[in-house]
Amino acid sequence: MHTVKNDFALFTDVSVSPGLKLGVGVYVMLPASFLASPGVIGRPEITGRIKVRRFEDTSSARLELQTALWALEENRQLPHGSLTIYSDSQCVTGLLKRKPRLLAEGFISKKTNRQLSNASSYRAFYELHDESGFHVVKMDGHSKSRARDTAHRIFSFVDREARKALNIWLNDLAGKRSETNSGHWCVYVLRCRNNSLYIGMTNNLDKRLEKHRTGTGSKFVRSWRPFELVKTIPCNNEGEARRLEYDFKKLTREKKIEALEL
Repeated sequence: MHTVKNDFALFTDVSVSPGLKLGVGVYVMLPASFLASPGVIGRPEITGRIKVRRFEDTSSARLELQTALWALEENRQLPHGSLTIYSDSQCVTGLLKRKPRLLAEGFISKKTNRQLSNASSYRAFYELHDESGFHVVKMDGHSKSRARDTAHRIFSFVDREARKALNIWLNDLAGKRSETNSGHWCVYVLRCRNNSLYIGMTNNLDKRLEKHRTGTGSKFVRSWRPFELVKTIPCNNEGEARRLEYDFKKLTREKKIEALEL
């Protein structure tokens, strides 16, 4: 019996906490016919189909790719005609253009002469593309005209769900930290404008970084803004974080760089 293959649209988006290296990926797979119904689709119709997944030890670009791969893998066996991925990620939407060069260079970085950190994910993405031949469309994640276009309207629903899911996760973690006063402690390293290194400890990195940015944190960092977060080292509890911070602060700059592998 002949199987009818319908066209599908895949919308993916993420929300990330850079300080904690935690993020949420979301996606929704819809029949392409949904995009031909401007003004008809309501938020409940989309959010009821959205899938959510939490990721740890990640970054914005990495999570965008992880989410796309997760969505493609979950729907790999779904019989479909054409598949179009809608994403606002420069990483995801630019991968197909980079494919010839990355394959020719063996996924080796010209700057370091080492394999790219996301090489395995790039290969998986290209393998799935060779298999299904999907198309990728770049979305403007902050377009004011979202509501005028069905694709942007759907993407806005996905975007909101991603941010909502991350907020729920972070609030859960904050609640647990307040109950135990341990967990998610870390030592962090900032590279300041004068190229000096600042080492601190905290159990709420996002809040601590915001204080540094607004000048209400360390006086030293306040004098040498802007800064860059270059390293976070997770610790089991406050005591471990305090000991590690103390040990690092005793080192010379050269020894710090060596110990921190910067």
